[in-house]
Amino acid sequence: GVFFRVDKAASPALLNSLMYKMSYYRFGEMQLDFRTPPGFDRTRNAEIGNKDVRLRHLEEAFTSEHWLVRIYKVKDLDNRQPLERKPRVTNHRHKHTHYHSSRKGTRRKRGFIKNKLVLKKGRRLNRKLKRTGLD
Repeated sequence: GVFFRVDKAASPALLNSLMYKMSYYRFGEMQLDFRTPPGFDRTRNAEIGNKDVRLRHLEEAFTSEHWLVRIYKVKDLDNRQPLERKPRVTNHRHKHTHYHSSRKGTRRKRGFIKNKLVLKKGRRLNRKLKRTGLD
């Protein structure tokens, strides 16, 4: 099989690749015994070439005991402004005061359907209760 060098002589492209970073993230802190330096990969019999791995978009979620299984969570993008969605929601709420436009809105926007149905049912129930009280 193909053998990738993971030590200092490895290609910069490999040492900075996502595959390398996810494999060796925090591995530079590991020292298994005193005879080998920190970040020594026993399987490949080499001291890894990039011990200062930093992740910007990923977060370590799980690493198995012998580091064979590693799972990462993709972080939320920080370069998008969270404000983008908020004005739309407030405008939508104003529209809901008019019955006709709210019906159109509920068809287009999924998130509002649930709330609207609950409110309508509540109103209907109250009317029925009032009626039964009168009868």
